[in-house]
Amino acid sequence: MRALMPGVPRSRKEVLASLHVLSSLRAEGWHRSLSGGGPVDADGAPRPWLTYPAVAWLERALTPATRVFEYGAGSSTSWFARPGRVREIVSVEHDPGWFARLPQPPNGRIVHVPCTGTWWETDDDAPYVRAIADGAPWDVVVIDGMGRNTCARVAADHLTATGLVVLDDTDNAASLPAQTALADRGLGRLDFWGFKPGMSTRLCTSVFSRDFNAWLATA
Repeated sequence: MRALMPGVPRSRKEVLASLHVLSSLRAEGWHRSLSGGGPVDADGAPRPWLTYPAVAWLERALTPATRVFEYGAGSSTSWFARPGRVREIVSVEHDPGWFARLPQPPNGRIVHVPCTGTWWETDDDAPYVRAIADGAPWDVVVIDGMGRNTCARVAADHLTATGLVVLDDTDNAASLPAQTALADRGLGRLDFWGFKPGMSTRLCTSVFSRDFNAWLATA
């Protein structure tokens, strides 16, 4: 019977380990995200659709002086907008319907910028890609929207000396050009494998920086 049911705990130790994982996920709001259809924490407040370990690291690393630029707006924008988390959050969003539903952050703005192409590639000179120049340099650049590989190719040029790039879905082979582009610009890398809100497989969010020591001092 066990052979027919892979993944089912086979011992008391495995049962306890599974219960611990489920308890940890519940504390993070995973169950609420699963039932509600969007990424939220245990209190129902919006949280980034990044892996839990990546968000935990960012919570420790960010300061009230941090300035953030984001490709792709959503629950993460509201999370960055919480009082005292960062100084400024600016997001570009390509989808007009989604943009219309999003609340403007009190410490920044969401800008609707149309974008053609795919989730991974678009034109290098597209206004969506080049929007990062307005307000640069940034302490943090989050790439979780359209044309991710294209956006990664320009992100390093718009960072502060110690700035970092957050690139989601690095477990997906389609993101390899983005990973390579950041590495070729001299950015080191930290991978954060784990679950995301409401998702049942382990995925990866990565952060890239030329100077992790500046962030590790707070994280």
